[in-house]
Amino acid sequence: MDEIDLMESIAASRRRQASRSVRPFEITLMQYHLILLARRRGPLSPSQAARELECDRPGMTLLARKCVRSGWLSRRRSSADRRSSRLELTGEGEELLDKIEAAQAVSPASLGDPLAVLDPAERGVFREMLSRVHARAMELRD
Repeated sequence: MDEIDLMESIAASRRRQASRSVRPFEITLMQYHLILLARRRGPLSPSQAARELECDRPGMTLLARKCVRSGWLSRRRSSADRRSSRLELTGEGEELLDKIEAAQAVSPASLGDPLAVLDPAERGVFREMLSRVHARAMELRD
């Protein structure tokens, strides 16, 4: 495995762990990320959400629709542009996020820390290197 494959494997393992941890709340990991984003950012367009969560627009449309049907998000037409809509966290969505947080379902403590094998100095160097790799990946994306 090369370095990129290793990073993808670590990330995939982490996503599987997080998916299992939110399953008892009858929510998928992507749904959780979308309603959490709505809490952090406030009302946002599906296009903004798709960019933030790095998924395609048709996939975001389906994801948002499921979250609206579940009552976690509401969809409101934009007053500035009637063709666009905004996704907003509902009270039910807020309650669900509170329950997930109270259970620490996706906390580093419950998921485990794969970086625990590194001492603090190694961790700092690793973070610096990852930051540089991330910056380069963002340059290549644009």
